[in-house]
Amino acid sequence: MSGTPFFNARPVLGALCATLIAATLASCQTVTTAPADTNLNGSWRLDKSASDDPDAKVATVMNTAEVKLHKRLASYGYGPDDARDLSAEAGDTAPDAPDYSYDTPGDRFGGPGRVGPDFRGLRLRLRQALIRPNVMQLEVKGDLVSITSDDLPPRSYELGERISRFDEYGTAVITATWSKQEFDLNSRYTSHASRSEAYLVDPLTGALILTQTINDPTIGRVIVHSTYRRS
Repeated sequence: MSGTPFFNARPVLGALCATLIAATLASCQTVTTAPADTNLNGSWRLDKSASDDPDAKVATVMNTAEVKLHKRLASYGYGPDDARDLSAEAGDTAPDAPDYSYDTPGDRFGGPGRVGPDFRGLRLRLRQALIRPNVMQLEVKGDLVSITSDDLPPRSYELGERISRFDEYGTAVITATWSKQEFDLNSRYTSHASRSEAYLVDPLTGALILTQTINDPTIGRVIVHSTYRRS
């Protein structure tokens, strides 16, 4: 019997679709490797005179957040007397003394207190999270980066690895990446806060710039730049 021979296109189409899917998945994957000429290796010492003051940065963002809270509470009928910090009147000046301002869960007489964020606890957590080492030792070997801060044991990060860690700011998942000559550590917390550490050597001065950024749902963003010189 003559005629056009039957051609089954299903195997060819299936193979073609599989190839396209594999190519699409491969194109979506970003492979990040350490630059061959990174300048991060070595010992570094903090230059405080050329660095931000973490306490001043925290105080600025916390004061701004508290002012916004006072204004918001005033719009609900709280007067000026309610907006003042009663802890100053009571003489509670010690860091661990009771706080009778807006962030207290209850007042000294057992009342329910005013509803608001725990500014005191948040302030302490921010200060702890933004403590920067006086001395750092950085070592880059292929896709593995080791950071030794002061006298603490080294922390090692492998590119593409996801690390779960509990620190002073909560529980987070940390990822390590390179952006050209900059090494980045990005943390995402279960509290919806985020935190990053960026290590970059300034090609003009040869100084190492450590940029710490925290995005907090309560107070917003705080950024601290620290300058390190080779030691």
